[in-house]
Amino acid sequence: MHSLASWSLWRNILDVLAVWFIFYQILLLIRGTRAFQMVIGVLVFLLVFFVSGWLRLYTLNWLITSFWSQIVLALLILFQPEIRKALARVGKSPLLLGIPLGDSSLDIEELVKALQTLSRRGIGGIIVIERNTDLSEIVEVGVPLDAIISNELLVSLFLPYSPIHDGAAIIRKNRIATAGCFLPISLSSDLSRQYGTRHRAAIGITEETDAVALVVSEETSQISLVVAGRVTPQTDMILLRQTLTRLFRKETRHSKNRKMQSLRKRFYATLSYIPGLSSLMKAISGSGPSSRNHP
Repeated sequence: MHSLASWSLWRNILDVLAVWFIFYQILLLIRGTRAFQMVIGVLVFLLVFFVSGWLRLYTLNWLITSFWSQIVLALLILFQPEIRKALARVGKSPLLLGIPLGDSSLDIEELVKALQTLSRRGIGGIIVIERNTDLSEIVEVGVPLDAIISNELLVSLFLPYSPIHDGAAIIRKNRIATAGCFLPISLSSDLSRQYGTRHRAAIGITEETDAVALVVSEETSQISLVVAGRVTPQTDMILLRQTLTRLFRKETRHSKNRKMQSLRKRFYATLSYIPGLSSLMKAISGSGPSSRNHP
């Protein structure tokens, strides 16, 4: 009888952890994407549904119930890119579910060298560096490369006789993911007329996402840094290196530790809700190396 109760407890623990892990991975998948805002809208919709039932607003409740099947179908269509990406991620790494391994700090030196070479030779170019917001929708329409960042390769992508020189190069996890990508162009009437297509594309992508864009003007050979839709001309390469270091190097150095700490906190928070398990965890932690050092 005791063994049956013990097995029932651990089965409940396993059930809770499995549900928590699935929902956590879904949140990681859609975090920073447009789908995250759709999820908030769906949660508001569900809240209205339950409130209408509780307040006995029968007409509103009937209307939401009638359209529920269509809403589910619409969600499948809207989330189709995220669903496809999730299945591809599980297929590539079923155990890790896409959790990145290794160091992915940005190679700033090669980036700056490429910008200087493009500027010196009067070649226009645009490089977009992915941060937290997922750029898969843009990456998928480009020419896949998955290459190491190098001055020579980046310059060759934007040579006038290259068939993909008009598009943008996307950098993801310290690698050139794709080239020849088309970006959303900002149509704001407040922009200066001196900005051409590349600058407007850089403004557009940084307004919609948290990505960072680097632009070299074909007409003036001016290097510009674009963050959050704001264009900042760069004349001092040392200052540009420092800015990129502040944007990426510190972030990538601590991102893995932050993710592990957050995962650990959520794990223990979930376990604390299970009756009797918190005392078990305290007993286990109390029998650690620190307690063994004392008689």
